[in-house]
Amino acid sequence: MAIISLGIFGCGERVGNLFIPASSEPVLEEIYIAKHTWHTGIILKRSTFNNLSVLKEVYPGAEYLEIGWGDLDFFTSEKATPGMALKAMLWPTGSVLLVMPYYQHPSKYFDENKLIELTLPAEGYHKLLNYFNRSFALDQAGKIIPIESDSDVGGRFYLSVEKYYLFKTCNVWTARAIKEGGFSIVPFYALSSGNLMKQLRKKRKDY
Repeated sequence: MAIISLGIFGCGERVGNLFIPASSEPVLEEIYIAKHTWHTGIILKRSTFNNLSVLKEVYPGAEYLEIGWGDLDFFTSEKATPGMALKAMLWPTGSVLLVMPYYQHPSKYFDENKLIELTLPAEGYHKLLNYFNRSFALDQAGKIIPIESDSDVGGRFYLSVEKYYLFKTCNVWTARAIKEGGFSIVPFYALSSGNLMKQLRKKRKDY
């Protein structure tokens, strides 16, 4: 059960610029990887969301938005149970995206050891946004689908088209997004938030 719990609950340190773009490609934007105990999410500037079409109307007053992903039942429950964790790990289950607003710089909300800043080039940043766009389920009108939740996390949940399973935790999803943006990381080794953050710190040392 300990291994199962690690996987489901696994769904930093702010270390500066980890991605070195090609000299001919200008930097577009920074992103931030936030660690919430077992879970991780990616924080983006709200001003860049013209390119993230599905979230144009979500939290218009926020300066930053965090996007995370996880099992539908477990992630949205106020009191998640071992049974929920077991179900999520043993076979593919439905999933949701969590969108959280921040009204100041992310460093105002997270300790230094729980926030990592990455800088992506324009092409990589747009690929990251497309990765998010593809994950949201849409209704017949092309709108994202809100999900009611008992959780008091302070954000909003939306239905995802992806499936959650043992080797695709929330942290693997985050790692895949980072890799989509062009940063060299191995999603398979990011089953927990600690695994993910460890990889990011090691890549900094490599640079």
